[in-house]
Amino acid sequence: MIHDIQQLRVTMQQMERLIRAVEDLKETVLPKNPQLFATLAEAPLDDLGRLRKEISSYTEELKPTG
Repeated sequence: MIHDIQQLRVTMQQMERLIRAVEDLKETVLPKNPQLFATLAEAPLDDLGRLRKEISSYTEELKPTG
C-alpha cells in the first residue's frame, strides 16, 4: 500500500523495471517460443496490474471530496 510520494516513486520505478523485463522477454523469447513467453510474462504482468491498482488507490485518496 502506498502512503506517501516516496512510496509512489518507488512503485513507479518497480513498474518501469517490470515493463523492461516484459519488453526483454518480448524481444528474446516471444519470437522463438510464444508459449514460453506467455508463461514467463504472466507474473510480471500480474505484478504490473497490482501496482497499477495501488497507484490508483493512492491517487483517489488525493482527490478532493465535495
